[in-house]
Order: sequence, then C-alpha cells, then structure tokens
Amino acid sequence: MCDRKTKLLVIGPYPPPYSGPEVGTKLLLDSEVSRAFHVRFLNTNVRRSNADKGKMNARLLSAFFSFLARVTWAMLAFRPRVAYYLITATQVGWCGRDLWFLMICKVFRVRSVVHLRAGHLQHNMRRFHPVVRFLMRRSCASVSMAMVQAECLRGQFEGLVSPDRIRVLPNAVEAELYPASNNGVGPTVLFLGHATKAKGYCDLVRSIPTVADAVPGVRYVVAGSMHATRSNVFFEQTSGRPFAYEDPFEVHRWISSSAYAKNYEYVGVVTGDTRLKLLQEAAVFVLPSYSEGFSRALLEAMAVGKAVICTPVGAHAEVVQEGVNGFLVRPGDDQAIARRVLQLLTDSTLRERMGAFNAQYVRERFSAERIASRFIEHVSELCRGEA
Repeated sequence: MCDRKTKLLVIGPYPPPYSGPEVGTKLLLDSEVSRAFHVRFLNTNVRRSNADKGKMNARLLSAFFSFLARVTWAMLAFRPRVAYYLITATQVGWCGRDLWFLMICKVFRVRSVVHLRAGHLQHNMRRFHPVVRFLMRRSCASVSMAMVQAECLRGQFEGLVSPDRIRVLPNAVEAELYPASNNGVGPTVLFLGHATKAKGYCDLVRSIPTVADAVPGVRYVVAGSMHATRSNVFFEQTSGRPFAYEDPFEVHRWISSSAYAKNYEYVGVVTGDTRLKLLQEAAVFVLPSYSEGFSRALLEAMAVGKAVICTPVGAHAEVVQEGVNGFLVRPGDDQAIARRVLQLLTDSTLRERMGAFNAQYVRERFSAERIASRFIEHVSELCRGEA
C-alpha cells in the first residue's frame, strides 16, 4: 500500500525552453504531487532552444553518458519505488535514453511509469530500424504503467504495452494565470507554436490572401520559434501518409514580400505577459497541425476564452467539438482554414459563445490541480498493485 511518502523519481525536461513537455514537468513538480510523494527530480533537458531538438551532436553524446550516470546514481542513492519518465517518439530518443531508462528500472526493480506526450509514435516506428523496434517491444514488457494524453491516443502503445496498463493523463494549465477575455483587438488571428510545416504554419500563411481579400484589416500574428525541420514528425496523423516538406523560411519570405505583408506579423518566441497579451487580444486562435499529442498553446487559448480552429489530431479531436467550441479542419487544407476564420471573424455572437464555453470547459476539465490529482491516483493505484 502506498503512503503519502512513497519515493517517486521524476525524470523529464525542465524549462527553458518553454515547450509543452518542459512546462508540463514544471507544473507537475509545482503541484500537490510533490507533497503527496517524496519526490526527487532529474532534469534531462540539454537543449538551449526548440531548434536544437532531434539534433545529433557532441552535446547530445555527452548528455547520453550523463543521463546513464545520473539515473543510476538516483536509483542507488534515492532508491525510488516508482520512476516517472517522459518517453519520446523518435528513434534517437529511444536509443539515447528511453531503452536505457527501462533497462535501469528493471535492474533496480523500480516500477516504471512512462508518459508519451505525442501522437506520432506508431507512425514514426515505421521508420525505425527493425532491431530498435525489437528492443522497444522487449523493454516495454517491463513497463508498469504507460500514460497518454487522450483516450484516442491509447493506440500509440499498441504492440508495446498491454492495454490494461495504459492510463490517460491530459495536459494541464494553470487557469488562474489565464483570465478569460473576449476583448479581442480587431480581427486578429493568432498562431502560437513552432512555425514549421508540421505545425501547419505554412498552411495558415497560405490562408491569408483569401481572408484578407474579404476582411482587409485582418492581422495574422505568428508567435514561436521558426526552424526548417521538425525531425520527429514525418506523417499526417489522421491518415498516416507522409506529408510534403516545405521550408517555413521560404513561406515567411513569400508572405513578407507580397501584397499581404501588412496582414502578417511574425513576433518570434514569446513568454510571460507578452504571451498572455497576445492570447487575450486575439479574436481567433488557429493551430492546423499535422500531428499532436495535446497542444498546450491550444489549451491556453481555450482558457483565455477564445474560439479555436485546429485539426483533428491527438487530443484535439476530443476536446474540440465541431461547431460548439471551435472548428476542425483537415491537415493541409488552407482554404478550409480561411473559410472558418472568416466565419468566426464575421460572426461575433458565435465567436463569443465558443470562447465562453472554452473558458469554463478548461477550468472544469484541465486545471493543474485536477490533472495533478489524477496523476496521484494513477501512481497510487500502481503502488497498490492494481494496475
């Protein structure tokens, strides 16, 4: 039986940068979890920016040996009963950390909880070396519990973890830090995320001419890091088809030199009050990703009370109800994006109704306190031997 001081080793990335996994780890450590269990944290983040993710370099090689040493030492010195770890969706991640984490847990007889914050593991595995896939299946046989971010993502562990050991732990947001506001400043469309092909940035930009011809004063604001590749996303999640690569820098140069440059603004990475201000001033939030687990940016926009447009990938297909709190469009369909943006910009009643629904919905379902409580329940269940 677990008591309130069960030793829990938390292994994951910590900000900066302020991406979903990093912020998720911070929220977990700042929550009731740190009081419910005796927690020790091991930070795995060696990236200085999101652009460094997925790159094989000297720092990554050094981090591999450091990771092995630190996890082994934590097992020896802390002697946790449970180890919680953010699993990856890349071959580099599995070879560089994930397989080794599971092996170390097995050697020290520590119960392993792995959490996948992505929706493209099964698709990516098609590109993995057969030996890596074999090792993944063997290693995952010892996983005590696997977590995904939505019911529809349970299949990400197909062939790896038994369904009875899979639990759902959605993303969370500190709702009190995102006061709802329907006081959008003009017809502003906000994109908040990596400005890459995989996030749908290129499709969003291509929707600008259609919208701007109908609403000349529309302003598209793009916030986030821009880099040429997303090395961990290769397939459209809904269909499993590979998607054609586009260079976001080329798309950025095209729109910036076009007649619609006045309707477009790229502001780079934003945090804190600047990020909140952009969210509150937006009329519509758009995230037309090709693959997702559960976008924190989408959750933030919903918390602030915005109508949203996104693709039915990952948890988004579950949290966005068509016509109720937002619209779902097919990945890559820039004209569908344009139609839905125009509909929301020209119908303030619909826009505000959706936004009000979202603000309440997030507070009821995805508050940091609620998700922390679910995490505590899952880990306690595991300790009781019921998982």
